Amino acid sequence: MSADVIRLTCRNFRSYETLVLCFSSRFVVFYGENGAGKTNILEAISLFSSDRGLRKAPLADLTYSKAAPFSCRLESVIKKNDCETFLSTNIGNGRRTGAIDGVSADSLSKFEEIMWILWVIPAMNNIFIGPAADRRSFFDHLVGGCDGKHRKSLKNLSKLQKERLHAIFHGRDNDWLNVLERKIAEENAILTRSRMKFLRILEETFESSPSAFLRPKVNLSGTAEKILESRSEEDAISEMADLLKRNRLSDSERQSTSVSCQKTFWRTEHPKTSFEAEQCSTGEQKAFLISLILAALRIYRETRSGIPVLLLDDLMVHLDETHRKKLAEELASLNVQTFFTGTDPYLFEDLKGLSQIYRVEKSICTAK
Repeated sequence: MSADVIRLTCRNFRSYETLVLCFSSRFVVFYGENGAGKTNILEAISLFSSDRGLRKAPLADLTYSKAAPFSCRLESVIKKNDCETFLSTNIGNGRRTGAIDGVSADSLSKFEEIMWILWVIPAMNNIFIGPAADRRSFFDHLVGGCDGKHRKSLKNLSKLQKERLHAIFHGRDNDWLNVLERKIAEENAILTRSRMKFLRILEETFESSPSAFLRPKVNLSGTAEKILESRSEEDAISEMADLLKRNRLSDSERQSTSVSCQKTFWRTEHPKTSFEAEQCSTGEQKAFLISLILAALRIYRETRSGIPVLLLDDLMVHLDETHRKKLAEELASLNVQTFFTGTDPYLFEDLKGLSQIYRVEKSICTAK
């Protein structure tokens, strides 16, 4: 299986003053002791997205310790249909910028038209029992793999909500507030419809594609969802705008927007018992997470033209031998380039002959 990401270059990034890796396989394994620098490589790949990377770290933490502050550069080369695309992102002066084939990108979201990155990291072990905002962010990233405009709509909604709260606080005229509230209601409708569409496709994907991993039932719960389920688009938008108008005072006092799909609760349940995920075992929750990631990759393959890339940081150690083998088989059938990390090479026995393997020691990568 040939690679999509064929080269990665890191300069002054984390524990790497300079690192150049060339890939020729869909599966790439980095193994070594904790603290060896394995996750740093996956984080570098994750930064070729509009997100803050898999660690969501402050920019100041990304530079090599001996380098000038706030100065690092990442480069990758993507190959599709014998056509190569050069991506680069620079971190400096407190901001991150990107370029595609040497031309500056007006937004980092442009990367996601070429390459869409998903990851599973240890911090996600509590995704179903942790803060609702983290779960919402995770699912919205999955929705973005189906709808390329979803992330932009989320940003627009946040901007409009802040502008409305500022306008209420400073006593702006009602006409302008009416305009803002109408726009907020419209964005709520767009985002909610996008999420609902994703859930429909997710359910169809679960039904049509067998998997060894337990699949959850997923649904949405929130004010915007309830309104949109029972009304036409125009009536729903009008009702949400009216609710926002009636809640101006209370929203201003709490500095929070009462009617917003950014408060939607994503419910994940066991398919047979209907227990919510937080009541399920850690093994079942891990299976839910993996099955959702695999389904999202299938959906992206079918609905988008870019290249999906999967990063699995220290995941294999949490799976038994049977499920490690099953995961390798499903990833091979998906034909998605996947980067793995782990402490022991035995965790990747099922990938022998299918993968490039590197031993990482003190931020030195040695091919095996």
